[in-house]
Amino acid sequence: MPTIAQQVRERLIVEIKKVSGIGTVSSDWKSWNQTTRLPAAYVILDSDDSERAPTRSKEVRAHYRIATVLHSQTTQDKFDDLRGSIETQIEDDPSLGGLVLDAWVSGVSEFATSKTIAGDVYVRDIFVEVHYRHDRGAP
Repeated sequence: MPTIAQQVRERLIVEIKKVSGIGTVSSDWKSWNQTTRLPAAYVILDSDDSERAPTRSKEVRAHYRIATVLHSQTTQDKFDDLRGSIETQIEDDPSLGGLVLDAWVSGVSEFATSKTIAGDVYVRDIFVEVHYRHDRGAP
């Protein structure tokens, strides 16, 4: 059975795939190649921290990174539109189908450009905070 962190990652992928005009959406960076459809989004669990609750459960705050990859000639407005669309998808159901207590876009990284096998690309991360609770000992 997948862990809650894996289920959250997959649910974020489902939500991002609903964004109009999105290309490849995955959690697997190894899938990157010349046929990757841009703009692309890769969902990664960056880190998490937890606290024990008195109810024999754990409160977890997970930090996901959505690495977006766009054509290098993409304007700032295109990234802003993509970020806004992703944020809207998450805000429309911040419980991610009842899986978590809350989820929200918390910020973006600085931009970077990179030379890849698919040509020059523009890379920028969108940070998503997710808060959930589960029984202690559960994955």
